[in-house]
Amino acid sequence: MKALILGKGVSGRGAARLLDSLGFSYQFYQDGDGVPDVSLFDFSVKSPGFSINHKILRLLREKNIPTLGEIELAFRFSRGKTVSVTGTNGKSTTTALIHTTLKTNGKRTFIGGNFGTPFSEFALKTTLETVSVIELSSFQIEDLKSYRSDISVVLNITPDHMNRYRDFQEYTETKLKLLNHSDIVVLNRDDPQLKSLRGDNIIFFSRKERADTYVDSEKVVVNLNKKTEIPLSELPLKGVHNLENYMAAATVLNLLGLTEDQIIRGFKAFKGLPHRTEFVETIKRVRFINDSKSTNPDSLRKALESFEKVILIAGGSNKGLDFGKLRELFKERVKGAVFIGETAELLSETFKGLSTILRANSMEEAVKKAFELSEPGDTVLLSPGCASFDMFKNFEERGEAFKKAVLKLKRELEEKVED
Repeated sequence: MKALILGKGVSGRGAARLLDSLGFSYQFYQDGDGVPDVSLFDFSVKSPGFSINHKILRLLREKNIPTLGEIELAFRFSRGKTVSVTGTNGKSTTTALIHTTLKTNGKRTFIGGNFGTPFSEFALKTTLETVSVIELSSFQIEDLKSYRSDISVVLNITPDHMNRYRDFQEYTETKLKLLNHSDIVVLNRDDPQLKSLRGDNIIFFSRKERADTYVDSEKVVVNLNKKTEIPLSELPLKGVHNLENYMAAATVLNLLGLTEDQIIRGFKAFKGLPHRTEFVETIKRVRFINDSKSTNPDSLRKALESFEKVILIAGGSNKGLDFGKLRELFKERVKGAVFIGETAELLSETFKGLSTILRANSMEEAVKKAFELSEPGDTVLLSPGCASFDMFKNFEERGEAFKKAVLKLKRELEEKVED
């Protein structure tokens, strides 16, 4: 058996290692390579970055060569339970919460997918006793065929990747395709795209009303076969978005049979992920928060809802998204803003007249200008609301650049005091 692997990135290399272990031969293809004779291959493995309309995929379809996504390939050689997590925002944190809690309580578990480690890397290590917690992007869900999840979570669906999909409806339909590959589905009833869905296998959580999992008297209540109550005071990560992540994770963990004490123990062990409303430093009573993972308007909205007296650093690669719905929240929470990247002009026009607005050409310049706008008690918040690809390799590099700039600013101010 010979495979054509589309893409030499993380997913492609993971698929190659799995195929090596299985004794299959393969060849890589990426944009810029000469188009191979696809009739020489028995199947292809698609990395999520390849659109279904890519020329090589059209050619494979014409020749009736089957194509599998990397997630689909890995699933076919895995065992044990599979938990899948998707959503426009919050999926990485929720995936990590579930995995950390399982691991803290001695369960054998793997984490991967869109989270960073390809499913292919550990598929052959799974057993009937393991739980694989898989974060899925819409790009990965596109390619599901025989994939089956014991429990799936859809946290929310808001506009994103409009440069890949025809419209929001197509993006929504892609996310919801996961429901057809799931035994049990955990959904956010507070999300307009999810609240009207019905099915015998659907379980809802809600911050705003009674559901299978809800908030009551300062605690999260999971009202399933085994009732679980978790005091809000026991949840280390704050903010509306993190509360939703905790509720979704608690529901899944309850379904997997963990006790109330085990869930609380795991939640306390999880300290959060880098670049998700991550505290960096306090300089002259001004807090600096790194939320570089914010890559769309909804994630920016949730960050702004979590802080007051904000000096905002935002902007980046333009994905064709609308920021106009944030004007009222911006006016309420943002004292000043520094915009960067391709969308700097768009954001400046969108929020014109609502606060002091500056532009910057680098992260270091943005941090300095934001600090100049701040007063003691303010929060300088990097929450770009855009992808990073115009200025950085990824959101991690962007977040690290922010942290580096903040620490450099602190050193410079300390040296000035010493002089």
